[in-house]
Amino acid sequence: MARMGNSSSHTAAFWPVLFLDLLSWLVLLAGISALEHVRSTDGTQVGGTAGVGYSWQWWVVVFQFITLVGVFHAASWGHHDVGRVAIVAFLAISTVLLFYESNSYYVLHHSNTGPTRRITTFFVGAFLSAIFNLLLIVFLGTTAFELQPVVGNRRGAGTTKTGATTGTATV
Repeated sequence: MARMGNSSSHTAAFWPVLFLDLLSWLVLLAGISALEHVRSTDGTQVGGTAGVGYSWQWWVVVFQFITLVGVFHAASWGHHDVGRVAIVAFLAISTVLLFYESNSYYVLHHSNTGPTRRITTFFVGAFLSAIFNLLLIVFLGTTAFELQPVVGNRRGAGTTKTGATTGTATV
């Protein structure tokens, strides 16, 4: 198994990609916050459904944040192998949602309706987050690798089990 410090392995790029994904999430958050500010200031609305504002877009932003926190937590504690399928599933769902939002706001940007700089900020944040999510899916889903836990290994706390145990379980 490759360690994170091994520069010859593609797993060495996991932590930088996760960091870049968090930064692109901040751009996404800035974009939706700026759009919400425009809607609340002048009453106009760009995207979303009339009357509900940007509730769907906010839900996508929060879902992406929860997903990134989950990936960071699993990787930093060394539990990424246990929940690999769930982590990749959450990243895949978040990626689809972000690509959907990227497409919607790309169309709005080229139709020149509304505040184009704020729309562009949201579009760039969503697109970059989706791309970095795809990279995380590749890193976590294709090969078994061992991350160095940031906090420490809670499973076993450094103890090793020697010898095989046999017997029957009693209830």
